Amino acid sequence: MPNLLIILLLTGVVHCLDTASYASRIAGVRTGRLALTGALFSIVSLVSRVAYTLQAPLLGSAVDRMVHHGNLGGLLRDFHFILAAASVGTLLGAMLIPSFITIFSRAALAYESQGSFFALLLHTLSLRGFSRISQHFRLPLPDSVRKASRFNLPRSFLLLNIIVTAVYTVGISATMYASALAPDLARTATTLSGVINGVGTVLLVILIDPVSALITDQALRGSRPVSEVSHIVVWQVVGRFLGTLLAQLVFFPAAVLVVRLARLLV
Repeated sequence: MPNLLIILLLTGVVHCLDTASYASRIAGVRTGRLALTGALFSIVSLVSRVAYTLQAPLLGSAVDRMVHHGNLGGLLRDFHFILAAASVGTLLGAMLIPSFITIFSRAALAYESQGSFFALLLHTLSLRGFSRISQHFRLPLPDSVRKASRFNLPRSFLLLNIIVTAVYTVGISATMYASALAPDLARTATTLSGVINGVGTVLLVILIDPVSALITDQALRGSRPVSEVSHIVVWQVVGRFLGTLLAQLVFFPAAVLVVRLARLLV
C-alpha cells in the first residue's frame, strides 16, 4: 500500500492521544478543576482529529491504487498492519498516562494563573517549556494495575468498552475494504462508515460514559476515593487495547457485512 508508513504513523498517533487523554479526568479530580482539564482534553482531541482527517484521504487513495492493480490480498494484509498500529498506539498512550496526568494538572494551574491559552502555548513550545515537560515523564507503576484489578467494576462495562473500541477501530477500514471487495458499491459502502461509528457513539454515550462520569463526580465530591477514578481509567485502557485486538478478528467479517448491507440499499 502506498504511503503505508505515514498511515501507520497517523493511526498510532490517533489511538495514542485518544488513550493518553484519559489522564485529563484523573488530573481534573486531583486538582479540583475538572472543567478546565476537560477543556485541555478537547485540545488534545483536536490534534487527534486532525491526524484522523489526514489519515482518511491517504487511506482512500492507497485503497484505490491497490484495487486498480488487483492486489486485494496485499490490501487485506496492509489493513491488518493498520489495526496493529492502533494497538501499538494504544499501548504507547497507556504508557504516557502518568506523564499526561502531571502535564494536564500543571497546565490547568498555569492557565488559571495566566488566563490565556496562547500564552500557555507559547510557554509550552519554548525550550524551557519543553525541558519541564520532559522532566514529568514517568512510566506506569505495576502497583496501580494490581490495585485496579481489585476494583469492583461490572464486567459488562469492560465488555462494552471492548466492543465499542472494536467498532470504532474497524469502522472506516472495514468500509474501505468493502469498497475494494465490491467496486460497484464503493460509494454506498464507504458512506456506511458513518453508520458504524454512529452505533459506536450511541453505545459509548449511553452505556459507558455515564458510568465513568458518575464515579468521577462522586470522587470530586469526596464520596468516593480519588484512586477509584484511576482504577476505572485502567480498566478503560485495558478494554480499549483488547478492543483493538478484537478488531483484527472482526475486520474481514465486518467488511463482508458492509458489502451485504450495501447491496440491500442499492
